[in-house]
Amino acid sequence: MLSYSLLKNHAGILLIGDYTSLSWLHEVIHDVNDRSPLVKDKEGAFLGLAYDVRKALEQQREILQPPQHFEEIGLRYGVKILWPVLLLQHRLLRLSLAFLSHSAKTQSITYALEAIIEEALLEDFGAQAKRAIDLWQRLDPAQPVVFDMLQSRGAIFCSWTKRSERRLFFSF
Repeated sequence: MLSYSLLKNHAGILLIGDYTSLSWLHEVIHDVNDRSPLVKDKEGAFLGLAYDVRKALEQQREILQPPQHFEEIGLRYGVKILWPVLLLQHRLLRLSLAFLSHSAKTQSITYALEAIIEEALLEDFGAQAKRAIDLWQRLDPAQPVVFDMLQSRGAIFCSWTKRSERRLFFSF
């Protein structure tokens, strides 16, 4: 099962999952990357999500022990992802499914990730989250220039101070 923890200063989330959920996500991202007509750069930023998830599975990112009184939760793994990157990667994943035949497994992990993102946006941005979700749902990652702009826009996002991040994020 996927879950999240917010990063400091509204930067993004720590995407958390058990081994099976993260394995499914990794597999689905690679499948979509290989087959989607929307993914122009097969080695680009979209595949970066699979890389991050794989590194978490290899225990090279965050390792979360079970809560003290809930050992049945088991060991979980996490990876930190910035908002602009995650929102664009997920949007490309979601839109790509419209062009591909896919399984219930693909849908379930994609919707689980979407649910985590929506919940995290609501928690992180409060009243402004509705606007962020609306803007996110309108992103068109099929335009080649969108991923080209991710590097510069991500750098700008990282340079914002805590105070300005929330306000500026929605004018991005």
